[in-house]
Amino acid sequence: MNPIYEYCRFKTAPRALQSVPEAARERFSERAKASGGKLFGCWRSVVGLGLARDEGIAVTSWASVAAAKAATPIADAECTLLKAMVRPLTDAAPVYEGVYVFRWFDVAEAEWQDFCDLSNAAWPNMESVFDVNICGFWKSLDTQPPASKTLLLTRYADLSVWEASRWWNKPVAAANVSMNRFKVRNEIIDSTVAYPALPIF
Repeated sequence: MNPIYEYCRFKTAPRALQSVPEAARERFSERAKASGGKLFGCWRSVVGLGLARDEGIAVTSWASVAAAKAATPIADAECTLLKAMVRPLTDAAPVYEGVYVFRWFDVAEAEWQDFCDLSNAAWPNMESVFDVNICGFWKSLDTQPPASKTLLLTRYADLSVWEASRWWNKPVAAANVSMNRFKVRNEIIDSTVAYPALPIF
């Protein structure tokens, strides 16, 4: 498994991700292959939610930071280097249909391990109760202490499942184990933002 990942939020020509989304995936796949990397996944905007209509996200795995930095730069993209932390278990691409939510967290470095432990302990219950899959949990290598930035990638069957699995939205009692941990986790999060996206297979 490649331990280093690269998150790229990219732009395309108007409506390209709606008409020929596979072209964006192929672009990132070929880039990864040319430099010894592996495309983990490519996603397009849920038009009108979070990402702009002509924005997408690509995640690539690399053997090292040096390998990632040696790859061909992507024009009109914001890229961040990441290190896998507890998830994913392999760098095999997720293949679930549904809505994928990329959620960034800002947490003080001194509290990051508690944040990680609470998240990791909550996920098995959450995944057993709701139609969700935790696909990735990465720590930014571009953010230095005393700050930290973490990316969580979760697949939901649809947006109604996302809504039903919010700790603040009276979820089903079977999810109490995970929801109680998320409540505690919320107290140590400085800020968070989420972007829903659709997979390009």
